[in-house]
Amino acid sequence: MFYDMLSKHFSDKIIVLIASAVAFFITFILMAKPFGFLPRDGGKFVTDKDGNRVEVNKASSGKVTGVGLLLVIIWIVSAVLFLPLHWATQKDYVIYLVLAFIMMLTGYLDDCAKAPWGELVKGLLDFVLALAAALVFVKFNDTNVSFFKWNFNIPVWLYVILAVALIWGSINVTNCSDGVDGLCGTVTVIELFAFSVIFGKDNYMTSYTALGTVMAFVLVGYLAYNWNPSTVLMGDAGSRTIGFFLALLAMKSGHPFAFLLLSLVFIIDGGLGLVKLTLLRTIHVNPFKNIRLPLHDHMRKNKNWSIPKIVIFFALCQIIMSVITGVIIHVFSR
Repeated sequence: MFYDMLSKHFSDKIIVLIASAVAFFITFILMAKPFGFLPRDGGKFVTDKDGNRVEVNKASSGKVTGVGLLLVIIWIVSAVLFLPLHWATQKDYVIYLVLAFIMMLTGYLDDCAKAPWGELVKGLLDFVLALAAALVFVKFNDTNVSFFKWNFNIPVWLYVILAVALIWGSINVTNCSDGVDGLCGTVTVIELFAFSVIFGKDNYMTSYTALGTVMAFVLVGYLAYNWNPSTVLMGDAGSRTIGFFLALLAMKSGHPFAFLLLSLVFIIDGGLGLVKLTLLRTIHVNPFKNIRLPLHDHMRKNKNWSIPKIVIFFALCQIIMSVITGVIIHVFSR
């Protein structure tokens, strides 16, 4: 809406910065006193070796959670108001925003539920939304991908399968990593800026890197209140939407395999827990007996690292992986 007016006086890059600044300030103001209807964190529980239900991460219990509802709404509204949007040529862009909103709602409803939704229900919802996004992608985009110096086309049916796995995996590893103050938000901000720097010059990615930049600024406003000791938590409403969008960025870049490097921090931290759970339930093998998962819990509980130390360590790892990815893409794209 405001894009047509602003474009007469400013370049697209300046307009993206204006949108980002507006989104940041609105987020910063709203996070100071979140709306009263937002749920409170009910605590995180695990079952010990004796079958007893034990509460972990007690510090989060009772805090305002589900603020991902506000974060995603601010992000989407800011994008619609300030970024260029042409339905005739950006149908998939609009549909992705709708799917992201639905993803947020599923997470928010889980945050509000008195009894958390079961893994099967959440897994099925993730699968349906991942499948919808994958089908939309192949409808409006080709399935040519780059891997190092090789460029090749993936059959549509195979791309859909791989895309569903990518999106579903990204949603869940990101969600699993949202376990200590500031971790998920900080790592995501770095990764979003990495996508913008590495792929922002590609014309077909401009709209999406702009969208990612706005999300990054929203998360910075949120981190002002989520850094340890936090007062607000994004909940599944935020972390699941972030995972969905990161996977989408990787697909739109034409370098979906870059996700494995750019999101390696999330994959190691949250993904190992999913691997452990899968192995235990399928072949009853636990290769991580001496490691508490997610990995940030191992550092906090077993290694006695402070939460700021954990976040800074993972942030530095994310910066390193972002630089490595950028160098690889630059070298093999020449």
